[in-house]
Amino acid sequence: MTETILQLRADEVWSALEVIDPVAVLAEELIGGTIGRERHDRRLGRLTPWTGPSLPDTHADQVVLEHPGASVTCVAPAATLRMSQSAALAALAARELLVSGGVTVAMLGASELTQPQLAVIARHVPDISHVAMCLATVGDSKRLMPRLIDQLELSGIGLSVVTSLADTVFGANLVIAASDGAMAQDLDRLRLSRLARGTVLINATGRDLPIDLVDRVDQVYVDDLGLLEANCDRYVVAAHLAGSGSTVEVGGGRDPRIAADIGQLLTGRHRGRRQVDDVVLVELLGVNELNTELMYRIYQAARRHGLGVTRTGMETHV
Repeated sequence: MTETILQLRADEVWSALEVIDPVAVLAEELIGGTIGRERHDRRLGRLTPWTGPSLPDTHADQVVLEHPGASVTCVAPAATLRMSQSAALAALAARELLVSGGVTVAMLGASELTQPQLAVIARHVPDISHVAMCLATVGDSKRLMPRLIDQLELSGIGLSVVTSLADTVFGANLVIAASDGAMAQDLDRLRLSRLARGTVLINATGRDLPIDLVDRVDQVYVDDLGLLEANCDRYVVAAHLAGSGSTVEVGGGRDPRIAADIGQLLTGRHRGRRQVDDVVLVELLGVNELNTELMYRIYQAARRHGLGVTRTGMETHV
């Protein structure tokens, strides 16, 4: 079938995220799931792999938005959509679990692919005063996107570029392990002793952090308890479901190793962190998910603001 295609490239997806609130989109969905409503992406539309001809300026898998509210077919890079979702989830978790006051961020995984995630976090987590980014060499700071540097500067957020894991996390109370394969060996060396008391550690890598770290944090949360079964290969999930090492001592009683999910925090069904100096781990199990509702909001923003490239006469097989 021949039709008109709106193609969104990675930078245009991130531009759309500047004019919508992805955190609010995911919060609404998680709250709905917690109180018994169906999730938006299961009710309206879907995202499917693009099976048409190769599109210009693409270097990765593309997906097509099928949604009753979309007047044209929209195609966007799957990896960018996944990272935008994980960034919004990280911001949401940080807002729910950080102790009130100034926020210092350690961003582990600062390549061109993950820098836009920091842009979302810096925009939607209040009271950030400083960000430390870990790069292989100081000279790699040339890889930082000018629009990110400008955003941080205009927001009054300081920026440090460092070359070691220890220097990156030193003094930070929000540590985000982003989806960046280049950081894999460094993350394997991450230890609880390097983290400040009260830290919120968010794992958005889609893989396990060191087991001794996971076992020694004070509390563990996930983005969605409904994703446990699909992530049985993850250490923290397997331990929780098996009941082996899945509880921690609390005031003479025992709490589940995975305390709650973000939806329960948002609805008040779980009280959140117990102590201000607890080190809290948030495992984002849905980092490989594709969220239809978020993509639809991105599509709407693109249409309103003239983002993307319209291509006519394209063959679609969706």
